[in-house]
Amino acid sequence: MRVFVRSLFAAIALAVVAGLTLAPRMIVGPARRAFLDWADATTLPLFGGVAYAEAERLLNTAMFVPLGVALALLLPLRGWPLAVAAGFVVSVAVEYLQAGIPGRVPDPPDVLWNTVGGAVGVGAVTLVRALAVAARAQRGSVTRT
Repeated sequence: MRVFVRSLFAAIALAVVAGLTLAPRMIVGPARRAFLDWADATTLPLFGGVAYAEAERLLNTAMFVPLGVALALLLPLRGWPLAVAAGFVVSVAVEYLQAGIPGRVPDPPDVLWNTVGGAVGVGAVTLVRALAVAARAQRGSVTRT
């Protein structure tokens, strides 16, 4: 059951990424505008606003974090490099496919920011798992002494 739920989460994360990156701009435009408005409203008190280029990077990074989490949950703890690599491959595929979609423009720097987002998600899962393993080991050594 756990594998099914994790697989479903990964499929949903991949579908969201595909929808946001491969759908025509007129379809995803309102969602993108809402995100940029949210990013501006939430960062304004902290950073005095986010410039367009930074908002684009933030959007590309944030979009891939859930995918990175989902991929990391499907793999064992030691499989984190494969999860990051899979995020990179998905990003390259998205940018390649965008070349054939009217109104979409492939942008090589997006691959970097998408991969960073995936790596952040993978890193969060890997950190939590490593801490859980260390805590179990610590409890085991305390009960043995």
